[in-house]
Amino acid sequence: MKKKNNYGKLIALIAFVLFTLLFTYSSLNLRNTDYGYEKQKLTKKKRELRESIDVLSARKAMLLDLNRVERIVVQKLGYDYPKKGQIIKVYGE
Repeated sequence: MKKKNNYGKLIALIAFVLFTLLFTYSSLNLRNTDYGYEKQKLTKKKRELRESIDVLSARKAMLLDLNRVERIVVQKLGYDYPKKGQIIKVYGE
């Protein structure tokens, strides 16, 4: 009778170990899958941010173009180049 009881305990221990191993494997596999999806989302967001940075850098370069600024000052604001012999006083702050 004692041998049968030890045999049952051994089977229960083996079943417990197998269950623990399968549970651990499944848990790690699901976590790895979640990390893959998260990485994909972050990679997409990074690409979108890089594109946004490129667009903003191009816009900044366009806005800082001195030829464009000069054209706006002369055409839209009505400024003109100083005439020969004209004195312009610039007051500091």
